[in-house]
Amino acid sequence: MSEANPTSILFCITVYNGEEFIRRTLESATRLSHPGVQVDLLVLDDASPAPGFSERLEEMCAELNVGYYRTPRNLGIPRNVSLGMLTALREGYDHVVISNSDVIYPANLIGQLLACAEEEGVGSVTAWSNNVSVYSLPNDDPDEHLAAQARVDWVSGLLADHYGAAVMDIPAGISFCILVPTRVVADVGVMDPVFGRGYCEETDWSLRSLAAGYRIALAPGTFVYHQGRGSNLAAGLVAEGQTTVPANEAIIDMRYPLFRTQVDAFVNSGILDKAHRDAAERIVQYSGRALGYRVDIGWLPPRSGGEQLVAVSVAPDGADEIRAEFMGFRVDLPLEGPDVVASLTEFFGREPDTINVRDSGKTAAGLPETMQDRTQRIGNYPARV
Repeated sequence: MSEANPTSILFCITVYNGEEFIRRTLESATRLSHPGVQVDLLVLDDASPAPGFSERLEEMCAELNVGYYRTPRNLGIPRNVSLGMLTALREGYDHVVISNSDVIYPANLIGQLLACAEEEGVGSVTAWSNNVSVYSLPNDDPDEHLAAQARVDWVSGLLADHYGAAVMDIPAGISFCILVPTRVVADVGVMDPVFGRGYCEETDWSLRSLAAGYRIALAPGTFVYHQGRGSNLAAGLVAEGQTTVPANEAIIDMRYPLFRTQVDAFVNSGILDKAHRDAAERIVQYSGRALGYRVDIGWLPPRSGGEQLVAVSVAPDGADEIRAEFMGFRVDLPLEGPDVVASLTEFFGREPDTINVRDSGKTAAGLPETMQDRTQRIGNYPARV
């Protein structure tokens, strides 16, 4: 890779209505860069029918220096995605990224996806997210906690430090944010238009790529916030309360009768559970180390520590465990021995900022004298009347 001949990426954002979130996505996309990499942004507007939206979107793209193309008529998601893939191939790009329009990208996205794509045999790389089918990183309210650029950068940076360029082999990719080398497009082909307006087309493409000998990869070292079904609801592709298109699922079942079994085997293998635990632990542990943490001991402590401190609950609701939470991510730790402060200090690498004692059990009784200046005792029961 050299500055004279940089790696090139055509970064395609597919759009169909969705004015409420497109500016946020485009502003996030304009921040994307990586040394020695040329990233060209292209919005593919699939003849959005909302009155005046396409005109406003074109003006927005001109303002943000983003390429814009509106199809003469609605193609549906599979053919609109194929348009981006074929454009990247025809124009000589090294890679193409296909993305939804209801996302926020981390600053490290390009470097992480490319590093994963360089692993042997990888034919596609899907970013990790709060909403990426069965692979989703658990969070109790991602729209509340994660729908901000600084939060996405923070989480993705922590995951990159932990996972590096490691890849997770998965049953199928998800085109909410997926990178594909154009040489793989030339070999495997584009999306099958049989999937009509969309859904399941990337599953079919992924399984075709697998049959051609390519690995289907997830990048756990990056995190893209995904509003989830926002773009598909805006397109009228799925109704409220639905998560897929049954007719397209039937095509997958007919073409790949073993696929559901393979997905179940992957989910039950424990690989995802371990990845989820490791990621949550990394986020919560580092955040507590960097920002501090508050400890609540006893029944029914407040669940939230706000966004300033990690909230640690000792024996919450009478459970024999320690629960640490931050920005919707949660880690459960065993409650072992009476010296909780020592255990937490070892885990976080620092002492707690404050301690709220809500009962007078053995855990509270075991608090060291050195913690008294930051401890307050709060009764759980109303005063006698």
